[in-house]
Amino acid sequence: MEREPAAIDDDEQALRPAFGDPRAVCLRWQVPPDCHGKTTVEALAHKVRRLGVARARRVVEGGDLRVLGRPCDAGERLTRGTVLELWRLAPDAPEDAMPTPAVLARAHGLLVVDKPGDLAVHPSARYLHRTLTGWLFRQGLRANPCHRLDRETSGVLVCAEPGPVEARTKGAFAAGRVDKEYLAVVRGVVQQPFVVNVPLALQGERGLVRIRMIADAAGQAAVTEVEPVRTDGARSLVRCRPRTGRQHQLRAHLSHAGFPIVGDKLYAMGDAWFDAFTRRALTDDDRKALDAPRQALHAARLTLLDERLTFEAPFPAELAALVA
Repeated sequence: MEREPAAIDDDEQALRPAFGDPRAVCLRWQVPPDCHGKTTVEALAHKVRRLGVARARRVVEGGDLRVLGRPCDAGERLTRGTVLELWRLAPDAPEDAMPTPAVLARAHGLLVVDKPGDLAVHPSARYLHRTLTGWLFRQGLRANPCHRLDRETSGVLVCAEPGPVEARTKGAFAAGRVDKEYLAVVRGVVQQPFVVNVPLALQGERGLVRIRMIADAAGQAAVTEVEPVRTDGARSLVRCRPRTGRQHQLRAHLSHAGFPIVGDKLYAMGDAWFDAFTRRALTDDDRKALDAPRQALHAARLTLLDERLTFEAPFPAELAALVA
């Protein structure tokens, strides 16, 4: 069984030997330019950043990272463009209940959906079938996601049919020829518009949670425009326009500005809480501290500038209820 390449989460399920198991699935991707010359362990740790080098080595030495039909050696160097295969066991079942995306538009080779706030886009250690790509496959829809949204982020997500339309649309996202607008419910009172112009970099070994994005003068440029919509004196609904497209940009920038997103398990709750969450070690008191089941972030509006096409997804009622 084969699916689109995707990152896997920091979960023991992802480290169990899978190749040869009839339940195993294969994730394929090409070695990117920035991994040319790296070892297989380094490349896997780069692709799946939650793993870290030690866990990536376990996967490689277990025979689940393969090239040209053979298992990779942990020390071999990779060449740009080489196709790698990562084998793993499916973490869920096709019959598992899942939220259903709403189709917003279908034209010009595009399929635009309103992604629910509890649906991963791509397979991970926790989800294979319960994903947007799994839903597209089961619906017989020949379309691939052209960008990403975090699993807990709802809203507009653009997919395209394979071929020239997909390549052109993904190119538009990569080149920044897309205008995005998000709505978020944050802690605190936002009284006036502001701009966060703070470079971001992966925390990596500098903190407890490797995947956290932190302010770093040597990081990638990142700019977010924020303006208030309304407040109830404790929380605020804000409109955010990212002018760059960094990982976790809105979540990291709003937290940096002192207005973390309500329900954000990492940037609002902190590294220790998130680490306990991933290890399934939260206490009842820990869980009570989370002020919403999922992060209150919604991709409300997206414009493909070249095509002058705009798509909008209504703000979910459960998020609107968080700020009176």
